[in-house]
Amino acid sequence: MGDDPRRRRWPLRLLLTVLVLTIVFYGGGGWYFSERIHERALSGEARRDATAFQPTTDIVAVADDATSAPTVTLAVTDEAPSVDVDGVWGLRWDDGYGQVGGILERNDDTVTRAFLLLDGDMPTEGDDAQLDFRGWDAPPTDVEEVTVRGELGAFPAWFVPGEPGATTWAILVHGNEMTRLDGARVLPAFQEAGVPSLSITYRNDAGAPEDPSGLLRYGLTEWKDLEAAVLHARREGAERVVLYGVSMGGGIVMSFLQRSGVTDAVAGVVLDAPMLDLSATVDDNATRERLPVVDVPLPSSLTAVAKWIADQRFDVRWDELDYLEDTDAYGEIPFLVFHGVDDTTIPVATSRRFARLLPDTVTLVTCAEAGHVECWNVDGEGYALTLRTFVGSAAR
Repeated sequence: MGDDPRRRRWPLRLLLTVLVLTIVFYGGGGWYFSERIHERALSGEARRDATAFQPTTDIVAVADDATSAPTVTLAVTDEAPSVDVDGVWGLRWDDGYGQVGGILERNDDTVTRAFLLLDGDMPTEGDDAQLDFRGWDAPPTDVEEVTVRGELGAFPAWFVPGEPGATTWAILVHGNEMTRLDGARVLPAFQEAGVPSLSITYRNDAGAPEDPSGLLRYGLTEWKDLEAAVLHARREGAERVVLYGVSMGGGIVMSFLQRSGVTDAVAGVVLDAPMLDLSATVDDNATRERLPVVDVPLPSSLTAVAKWIADQRFDVRWDELDYLEDTDAYGEIPFLVFHGVDDTTIPVATSRRFARLLPDTVTLVTCAEAGHVECWNVDGEGYALTLRTFVGSAAR
């Protein structure tokens, strides 16, 4: 009997089928997740939209009478894990904003907490609400609106004066949710330290010039806006500056230190949950992603393809966004780094790596039960004291 040609062809058909499925899986899946990277991390428009009200919990009950301090009872949800963590958080609802404080009572699915109304009307039972780390919907101290002139035009900023004649200023750089309120809660600490502070905006912020690409670059372009702020401070009498970077703002600070020609003015750096390595951060976040339809964890090989496609589509220079690859640029600058151990946005491992690389100049403060940018929330007094001590030393 001769060989059946159909029997000879089936291995080739199987190989072609596997090849097509692999191309579809990695090509289609890589494109899909590259779009997720764009939406969640790169798009200026998407990040500005992230400041919109997005409920994460429900107000179950409100107690507000003349005989006792106000309280609010909140639903425990997966979207707001900090609802059940002691400390101070901001609480936002449709027509108001307040602070939730210490936990007074816990039940299986609700938590009752102290409450302080900051703006609007008291919330009511049944209101949707959003817990946030900022704690304030406006600066907790008086600020002056000023303008910083940069490469792309005029950038609005908040200025808070310090002691008369102070020559060390603090410059605050917010994260990728595009609002100066990220650093508002520490303005009083800088003021108490006698240090004037400048809370800046940068390209793609609301009210600031847009990057020509429309994209967030995690320091590759934004460092120029920070440099403009440092030059502004020097023109106004600052001889030295302490830089304070939150989340993506930390990456901007690190890029400035690597690229600017005026880093000699930097007396110290404070970072809170800093974006020190975007590639490692995307890898970490991808471990919690699930494939659509089949609902299985995202394989690391697909993450790598998605990052390559994101590079081709959006010019994401992953190697240049690892600010721990070359630490020589940081010299002898002292760093104070805060990072929550429960951070699922930027892994605490990157800050630990930074501290290991520069043990003589980096002081790392890790915070139990704290998520992303939540060290202040779980221990505001301790945070402020550590910050004031560091800034006072740098100013001297």
